Amino acid sequence: MTNLVKKTKLVTLAALLAFGAASQASAATITFGGQVATDGSGVTSSRIDASNQITAATVSNGYFVETFDAATAYPIGAGGDTQYNIAGSSTGCQVNSPLGITPSALGVVGVRNDSVPNVAAAPAGDSTCYAYTTPETIGTDSFVDIDYTTFLANIGDIDASLAGSSIDYLGFYWGSVDTYNSFQFFSGDTMVAEITGPELLAEFNGTSGNQTSPASNTYVNIDFSFAESFDNFRVVSSGIAGEFDNIVVGLTQRVPAPGSLAFLGLGLLGLGLGRKFKK
Repeated sequence: MTNLVKKTKLVTLAALLAFGAASQASAATITFGGQVATDGSGVTSSRIDASNQITAATVSNGYFVETFDAATAYPIGAGGDTQYNIAGSSTGCQVNSPLGITPSALGVVGVRNDSVPNVAAAPAGDSTCYAYTTPETIGTDSFVDIDYTTFLANIGDIDASLAGSSIDYLGFYWGSVDTYNSFQFFSGDTMVAEITGPELLAEFNGTSGNQTSPASNTYVNIDFSFAESFDNFRVVSSGIAGEFDNIVVGLTQRVPAPGSLAFLGLGLLGLGLGRKFKK
């Protein structure tokens, strides 16, 4: 498992990608690499604690993780959603509230903690719960939308200083990448970024569907600009299957914590320069 992360970190891509209509392009920075997750889930974001636990520290820093495990449920909402669990294969699994899950059809999304040939394979080194999407008909695109709108609307219930925040970072562990998988990222109805299986495999010289190689099981980090933000993403697959875990979001536009107020004067001093950069 250590080798997996080391190899992933050695090849890091920082690409500004343009999306949308030719007359209106936007950009997001995509990089690869994470850290070994100590909860047995393979690889997670290097921006949170390796345990994947939602602690007071991660909350105050504006980071939240979805592991699809009941043990890391969000501290708000009405409890976990187990409707996508698979009988006999999803002990301790759930979609943690308040994420919105919308599949394109019944049966195209599941949450489980095992691997079954021709159904789904856990990302490399992941012995915990993970999510996957698979098409209703092989060769035809199916998808699952994961929406953070409700999460953002209620974030102030976790920490009042987070009220009004938006998401400027998303990370996820992409397992056994296939040429027929892609991830699309949206701000409202506008797609602001996309990464496809062929793109990732080409970057690492990976083999489609390999369940163990670090070239085909990679942690993906996406940083969105202030203008783009981000509130939902779509996992698309036309084959078996699109697997993912350890989704981490990071919030921006946060009210400074009391300990940060000492730096407020310096921040105001550089406001004029910051405006120039924003333009």
